[in-house]
Amino acid sequence: MKNELNIRCVMSKDALTVTGAEQAVYALVDVKAVSSEQPRTMPANFGLVLDRSGSMDGEKMENLKEAAGYVVDHLNENDLVSVTVFDDQVETIIPNQPLKDREEVKSRLGSVIPRGGTQISDGLKAGLAEAGKGFSEDRVNRILLLTDGQTWDDEAACLTLADEAGRKGIAVTSIGIGEEWNEKLLLQLAERSHGDSYWIQNPIAILDAFRQEVEGAQSVAATNLSMTARMSPGVKPVKVYATMPMISDISTKAVNGQNVTADLGSLDSRRGQAMLIEARVPPQKAGKFRLGQVEVTYDMPSRGIKGQRVKADLFVMFTDDAAAAAKVNAEVMNLVEKVSAFKLQTRALTEAEAGNIAAATQKLQSAATVLLNLGEDELAEAAEREILSLKRTGAFTAAGTKKLEYGTRKLTQALK
Repeated sequence: MKNELNIRCVMSKDALTVTGAEQAVYALVDVKAVSSEQPRTMPANFGLVLDRSGSMDGEKMENLKEAAGYVVDHLNENDLVSVTVFDDQVETIIPNQPLKDREEVKSRLGSVIPRGGTQISDGLKAGLAEAGKGFSEDRVNRILLLTDGQTWDDEAACLTLADEAGRKGIAVTSIGIGEEWNEKLLLQLAERSHGDSYWIQNPIAILDAFRQEVEGAQSVAATNLSMTARMSPGVKPVKVYATMPMISDISTKAVNGQNVTADLGSLDSRRGQAMLIEARVPPQKAGKFRLGQVEVTYDMPSRGIKGQRVKADLFVMFTDDAAAAAKVNAEVMNLVEKVSAFKLQTRALTEAEAGNIAAATQKLQSAATVLLNLGEDELAEAAEREILSLKRTGAFTAAGTKKLEYGTRKLTQALK
């Protein structure tokens, strides 16, 4: 059977020096749909889980209703939709159902009134239950969760629900508005369920986030995507990063002895999926050396394909030619730098939370330097402002934290 997906494996260096020492190398594993044609659109099972707490009043709620209306207008009639709203109570205003009467759905959305506090886990639990009613492996199953506030002491319950959603194949895309919400929680909700995450500063941008999610759902080329990299004896995988749709360190779950295994969710035909594997290679004699083999399995329900496999080998040359061994692949090293910026800002935040201000400052300064080298001047300036905040107050600002968290995680989106 013809493969509908293609694996492209690119090494940070095509050649390594013959030496008695272990050496580090990076492998970019890029997975994309083979066909340049628009894939057949899979029907969607879309659940909206929307914060209606009192702080959503005014411009936020107006833009939220407009964005939800966009979803209703641009999904297809054979798609399923549900709408759950929450504050410190939960109400399912549209049970999971085919999208037949668009005006009725929009009318019910229009009647939502902001009130109460914020309890994300109850809203997410109800939204997941509704999405579960319409779940099918032949559909793109997705929840859009939007909030502008801190949830009430239920972060652990939220993460448990995200893990459940991921196991079921329902991706949660989390959207935070303003500055008064927990970015770590929303990012983890997305990562654990194979969804995306957005930070929205201006309520006008809610529409753009919802638009991207609808277009992404309508561009899904494959589902149940998983990757296994089986390394040759002596080759040790050290770190693994998912790099699309955002950078995420998945090493703890992915690295299993000499092998790497990762569930990647669905594949968007517009941008594909990409992984960066850092490995240690033992000394070798001169000649071609096989580091291992990457295998990707996937389903493509729109074409009746299930459990298809595609493989590619990872190779590097060992040589006595110092000039050849000094050459690096610019594409891979650019990605390594982006991951480095993400790692440095993450470590800076961790150090600051622990009260290690000097260490946090040093790491954030290093992140600013990397960002400048990447041409990310705006993010570098944000890092410099947070360095001043650290020195003055001993903490990051709420806005600065979100800008750096989301900005460095989404550096790879320029690769689309």
